[in-house]
Amino acid sequence: MDEKHLNIGEYLIQKIYESGARHVFGVPGDYILNFYAKLNNSPLELINTSDEEGAAFAADAYARVSGFGVVCVTYTVGGLKVLNATACAFAEKSPLLVIAGAPGYKEREKYPLLHHKPNEYDDSLRMFERITVASTGLENPAEACKEIDRVIQTVLTLKRPGFIELPRDVVDMVVTPASRHKEQAMNPDSSLQTEAGDALVHTINSAKQPVIMAGIGILRHNLVSALESFAEKTNIPVVTTILGKSVLDERNPHFLGVYAGIIGDDAVRAYVESSDCVILLGMLLTDVDMGANTAVISPDLMVTLSDEECSIGNQKFSLPGLMLLPDLLEKELCYHTISGVPVPVRQRLPSFTPSDTKITTKSLVPSINSLIDDRTILITEVGDAVMMSLDITIQRSGGFLCPVYYSTLGFSVPASIGVQAACPDLRPLVLSGDGAFQMTGMEVSTACRYHMNPIVIILNNSGFGTERPMIDGSFNDVARWKYHKIPEITGCGKGYLIRTEQEFVDALKEAYASKELAILDVILDPDDISPQLRRLCQKFSQGVKQ
Repeated sequence: MDEKHLNIGEYLIQKIYESGARHVFGVPGDYILNFYAKLNNSPLELINTSDEEGAAFAADAYARVSGFGVVCVTYTVGGLKVLNATACAFAEKSPLLVIAGAPGYKEREKYPLLHHKPNEYDDSLRMFERITVASTGLENPAEACKEIDRVIQTVLTLKRPGFIELPRDVVDMVVTPASRHKEQAMNPDSSLQTEAGDALVHTINSAKQPVIMAGIGILRHNLVSALESFAEKTNIPVVTTILGKSVLDERNPHFLGVYAGIIGDDAVRAYVESSDCVILLGMLLTDVDMGANTAVISPDLMVTLSDEECSIGNQKFSLPGLMLLPDLLEKELCYHTISGVPVPVRQRLPSFTPSDTKITTKSLVPSINSLIDDRTILITEVGDAVMMSLDITIQRSGGFLCPVYYSTLGFSVPASIGVQAACPDLRPLVLSGDGAFQMTGMEVSTACRYHMNPIVIILNNSGFGTERPMIDGSFNDVARWKYHKIPEITGCGKGYLIRTEQEFVDALKEAYASKELAILDVILDPDDISPQLRRLCQKFSQGVKQ
């Protein structure tokens, strides 16, 4: 349709497409049905999930791997169900757009008590304002196109969620889009940029034992190549945080492992904490990434380059630091010859030969390491699924997803749908606890519906293994499901009941070779947890028991 004669719904669809998304995730409802009909006849593919939160998790994962994701739901009963996932995306800087239908403005005036209304008609919009970087209610049709542009552009720039409430009586209103113009980037003072660059070069070149700590911002701002070049040019070793795991291919010769305070590898921890210059690139300084706040790194030794900050110790520069990383590659950086660098974690893992002995968390990691490849994206839940994954070698940049900072459960299975929609040539490998799976795991039926084939490994230890070591009780137990029987319910895929190491390796090999959904029901003892999780629980239990 001629852009001059677009209606608001068509204009929104066009902007979504132009921004890079090719799929929209959601659950329909009457206040959004007219927009759904337009989506159904657009170049965008609709993926209807079983539940709204699952749709939002899928869209979040889609955003994390492709740069922009969209979830579309109905008014309040749909919109408020995606608040949790939106908060997760906000906390972890994921560019997610939430579109929620709403009653029309005229009908709000005529009928004060329309269904789905909790208190006031703008309650949903006000709630989303707290966990988005831009939001709008499209109350003025003449400004609708401008508002849509503003919200989407802010999401793409700041890498955080936005919210558009779409009253159903504005969807078909024909508008004339405002003349298009690109936002002019705010260029920092060139003299300040030069000053900061020179100071960074001096600090890095003067360091005797520098180390790079890379965070999730490297992926969000497409700086993986710059990071790899920086490490190559300077010969400075690289560690990542848990949230930043896989910002680079972990077979990179400069990659040592994941730094996570007392939770992670002792040799990596000792090296980082003895460094005289810790270069933080794209970091979120969260309690989890700092090893339950056990990191021992002096702020005076930190060089911080993030999308919001540039600092060297206590010296701060009023400009975003990450933008300086490509510029640093053009400067006279020293090639460091550093002694005492630990052997990378991946090279110190013991060899493993599966046997017919009982499967344990200890044997899961080497089994997965022996079979994972560069076409795999590992998606884990929080808890032991992510803790044991610290020693799994991810063979592609961006090949690991977990909401480890916000720490919501139920992310992984819906996320596999978003990942496979965005990257159909990749295979999601899901690692989930049984408690988390029972929250959103039936989204495997959505995977079946859209011909997707994630491999889902369920750590079946009959409950919440993260909470048991802190304070135990029957409240940590979950219902006993026969997870390997789920393919019989969904009508697609294959299930595996696994009790031994050999059964696990055989099942995972077969799942990789197959093109169908696979569910591996791995029976573990209730008290069998990884050393990493045990250390985390010991630290967190101090706060729980205060």
